[in-house]
Amino acid sequence: MRLNRSMKWVVVLAMMASASVGMAAEASVSLDVASAYVFRGATFNDGLVAQPGLEVSGLPVTVGVWGNFDSGDYDETLEENEFSEVDIYASYDIPVEAVALSVGYTEYLYPGAEAVADREVSLSAGLDVALAPSVAVYYGVDGGIEDSLYAEAGIEHEFTVGEDLGVELGATVGYMDVDGGEAGFSHYTASVGASYGCVGASVTYIGEMDDDILGDAYDVDVVGMLSVGHDF
Repeated sequence: MRLNRSMKWVVVLAMMASASVGMAAEASVSLDVASAYVFRGATFNDGLVAQPGLEVSGLPVTVGVWGNFDSGDYDETLEENEFSEVDIYASYDIPVEAVALSVGYTEYLYPGAEAVADREVSLSAGLDVALAPSVAVYYGVDGGIEDSLYAEAGIEHEFTVGEDLGVELGATVGYMDVDGGEAGFSHYTASVGASYGCVGASVTYIGEMDDDILGDAYDVDVVGMLSVGHDF
């Protein structure tokens, strides 16, 4: 049986996760079930989706794979009960004092679609101070996002209620400069989440800032999510 490119990456990462058990590396698996798939303010599916992930960290680089499985066809624009996207990513933490600095690469694959893979590089920075301010810049190097830029700034605050219940509040604002399109602040988000052990839940509000940027892609303004994860 031949494996397509995305499945080959999944197999490789699964082997790395197995090998990490006896190494200093750590692996984590996760599964999110969300009421919609919204990415950078744009709606990719307004119905129920499942999003599994696998990540291996503790190596010179962190590597991972993530997928989006659609239960509905989003007005017949998607195949029902199939994966519409598989992302392969890697990042490297740059040792800089007082700043969490990281460079990354992501390849977006679209199983069953005629679209070619999208590829982008990124640079992110964060501060370990009050509200944990962060900023990240993403630049497309191939595919439909080539020469397009996306930047996002965010803040978050985490605290515990009692001994086991964690609560997280967060907000972001996004800026887009799409090659051949409009440039400007596209959207903002405000979220609240809670976690207990390996189980979590969150609600995110997405607000549009300029309808010339997202246009018809802005279709869902509230996303609810249930999550479960395990580290090994």
